[in-house]
Amino acid sequence: MKLEKKFEVKDGRLYKIGGDEVNMDGMAKTVKWSQVEPQDEMYDESFLAALRDELKNLEAQKKCVYIDAIFDRNGNAGQFTAAMKHCARRIKDCASVAGFSIPPELAKDGGTEGNAAAMYQEELLQKHQQYVFFCKETLADCVKLQ
Repeated sequence: MKLEKKFEVKDGRLYKIGGDEVNMDGMAKTVKWSQVEPQDEMYDESFLAALRDELKNLEAQKKCVYIDAIFDRNGNAGQFTAAMKHCARRIKDCASVAGFSIPPELAKDGGTEGNAAAMYQEELLQKHQQYVFFCKETLADCVKLQ
């Protein structure tokens, strides 16, 4: 199922496509790496199913969130990216999801091509081109978080 892009990023701010700036208060849904993948290569499918149900409920209420992806366990950027990509596959039909955050652990090298933040974005965008990305660091095409 391919979802249409609803948002765009302009100068580090989130806008509806062809419309007004979006107020981001209350838009974050925290998802910890340890919730998605409590052990290496072992995904918690019951957590992901409950997350999908919650996001579908928000969709029915015409609400949108971004997934605030938290790098909270030992491992490398590649493992984290694989876990969040798996999460994205499980919630792929949730129109309530505007995109994913880029954790500071991935953004620390500036978001240049070939680095952890860029690879994370590329991986998630392969099948989810409707997503926008949110970050605390200054990165190109990223909604700047306070």
